[in-house]
Amino acid sequence: MLHFFLIAALIFGLYSVVQSSNENILEIEQSDIDVRIFQAEVARGEELTEDQRQLIAARYIEEQILVREALSMELDKDARIHDILAQKMRHVLSGDIIQPSDEELNAYYQENQQRYRTTETITVDELVFDNRDELSAEILTLLQQASDPDVLLAAEEGSLSTLPGVNYTDLNNIFEESYADEVFNSRPGNWSGPFVSNRGQHWLRVTARTAAQLPALSEITDLVRLDWISSEEDQRLQQEVDLLWEKYSIIVNESLVD
Repeated sequence: MLHFFLIAALIFGLYSVVQSSNENILEIEQSDIDVRIFQAEVARGEELTEDQRQLIAARYIEEQILVREALSMELDKDARIHDILAQKMRHVLSGDIIQPSDEELNAYYQENQQRYRTTETITVDELVFDNRDELSAEILTLLQQASDPDVLLAAEEGSLSTLPGVNYTDLNNIFEESYADEVFNSRPGNWSGPFVSNRGQHWLRVTARTAAQLPALSEITDLVRLDWISSEEDQRLQQEVDLLWEKYSIIVNESLVD
């Protein structure tokens, strides 16, 4: 009986030692390493050497060791890690690439026409006089008469440039709201100003105007298709997330405030 007891104790001790050492056993699938090697060869466009293969394998094993240690330290409970995992899960749930039918594409275009309607734009000449002081009566008269830029620049030093295809928001960002209103609502050919900046004295005149319009679906098919795909994926993703909600009973514990 004593001998049997000693043998049992020895077996139990050996089993405990083996089990404790097994806690640090990390099982690695060769197929996972092969995938990493294949991805590296595709990226480089050539077959890797044996040393390069061994390096990739070592880095993969090192990565798994770090993940194991991070989990043991409960680092996965970090809010940033939760954000990354949630985003990864969203990509998994919306992994299928979908394409609209012609009917679905046209229906989406009809429902969202306002998104594709262009705003009214104008092309303007920008005349900047170097002088920021009040202009002479002669120059003011020429401006009122809608004289051409070369005539005005012959009488006063400055420069001329063109602002093509700008909308009201563009003018507002470049100058200020009141001046944008004045220029955008002016008659073509008339000079509007002055607007004084550190560059000098600005005078603008409208030379062309393009009305707001809605491009035909045939002109913006690719854009509408991408918008439809994005919208549809968002809807399908939310449906999948809603199904996951149904799997859980949510309990919110109220924290006690001293």
